[in-house]
Amino acid sequence: MRLLTDWVARRESVPVMPRAKTFDPDVALDRAVELFWRCGYDGASMVKLLEFMGISRQSLYDTFGDKHRLYLAAVDRYRAKLRVQLKEMLATEESGVAGIRAGFEAVMRVVVEDPEHRSCLMANAALELGQRDPEVRARVAEHLRDIEELFYGALERAIAAGEVPEGRGARSLARFLTNSIHGVGVMARGGLEEGVLRDTVDTTLSLLAA
Repeated sequence: MRLLTDWVARRESVPVMPRAKTFDPDVALDRAVELFWRCGYDGASMVKLLEFMGISRQSLYDTFGDKHRLYLAAVDRYRAKLRVQLKEMLATEESGVAGIRAGFEAVMRVVVEDPEHRSCLMANAALELGQRDPEVRARVAEHLRDIEELFYGALERAIAAGEVPEGRGARSLARFLTNSIHGVGVMARGGLEEGVLRDTVDTTLSLLAA
């Protein structure tokens, strides 16, 4: 009996090693972004998420928490990638206005070429959950501020280069562009023809030099 109790005591004193993950959390999160983008929060059931992400229910809970925490992580992932892409686009073009145009055309192209015509995930999040989920609402607001700051930097560059009149007000224009680029995404999702969208983009950008 002493031998048995000693063995039990030793066994209980040995730390339990966490089970190694058999999946890549980054890949799984990217898959969650894709499904939430396609189906929305309510439309992406746990069954769909587990199947699409290729993980077990326990793995989801252990890695991401519950469905809501997973959604917030997916939103954060999406907006971080979008911010990096837009920042690079604005910085690599020859001029501030050219960078802004490239950003608008990229958004338009992504939605137009997508068979499902999905709009920006952040716009979808605002429409679906913005009124009932303060954490989502806060993230949408932060996303809009991020985009505004990127446009503000490009506009300051354009004003310094004489592309945009100095008295126009970079901050007001940055807010205008932020609202406009999300509007283009929503219009594209509604199925408007590319020619109509391009005319909208051209008109929007022509106002910068007015």
